[in-house]
Amino acid sequence: MIRQIASILLLSVAVLGVTAGCNQNSNPPAANPPASGGNVVGPSDMEKMKAELAKLSPEDAASAEKQHVCLVTDKMLGTMGPPLKVDVDGKPIWICCEGCRDEVLANKDTYLAKLKKE
Repeated sequence: MIRQIASILLLSVAVLGVTAGCNQNSNPPAANPPASGGNVVGPSDMEKMKAELAKLSPEDAASAEKQHVCLVTDKMLGTMGPPLKVDVDGKPIWICCEGCRDEVLANKDTYLAKLKKE
């Protein structure tokens, strides 16, 4: 008889433990879910480029837009601020930032050849 009562009591505790947790949400929603599926909302790279090229003279803007990307980093010009023009043997090479200047000047032939492919 004591075994039956102990079994019923144990079964009751087990059922209570299982059902007590059913109404709890183990993964509550985020307080501020990210917009558009987790993507950061802001200007696109193309919008950034257009805005930065607008700060250049019309001739320089056309030249930088034609090159489109930094030949050192392959990043779209204007996404890191206004692109910079480096004169390499009389030809303009556009770079994304000051950090690329030494690389272009140290390897002129490489970047002039890359410019011709563009």
